[in-house]
Amino acid sequence: MGRESLQKLWQKYKVDIAIYGHVHNYERTCPIYQNICTSEEKHDYQGTLNGTIHIVAGGGGASLSTFTSIKTRWSIFKDYDYGFVKLTAFNHSTLLFEYKKSRDGKVYDSFKISRDYRDILACTMDSCPSATMAS
Repeated sequence: MGRESLQKLWQKYKVDIAIYGHVHNYERTCPIYQNICTSEEKHDYQGTLNGTIHIVAGGGGASLSTFTSIKTRWSIFKDYDYGFVKLTAFNHSTLLFEYKKSRDGKVYDSFKISRDYRDILACTMDSCPSATMAS
């Protein structure tokens, strides 16, 4: 089942972000539905996106993958370096996404989505029970 087949499901269930790790680099798209950007916004999304932001977050340690030379309209940010992503939920109404480079921990790409997430988020940053990888 390719991305095109999944788009109807993502749209039906209002999937805002899809994160992949197979390719070893970092790339973020605009919100996409049927291969078209649904918003010109790049960092501060308000309300329903009507599309899914696709993120490749594969810079976790294996050899990095180069990007193709094909120019696309949907690519917002690309990085050929080691890094990681952090997703934080605030007050059931805002998601903050950050891409940080491993070498210095600084944020190199970020965006936020503000909409009502009460139907999906069981807890937010300040209300989640403490947990560790061992729990």
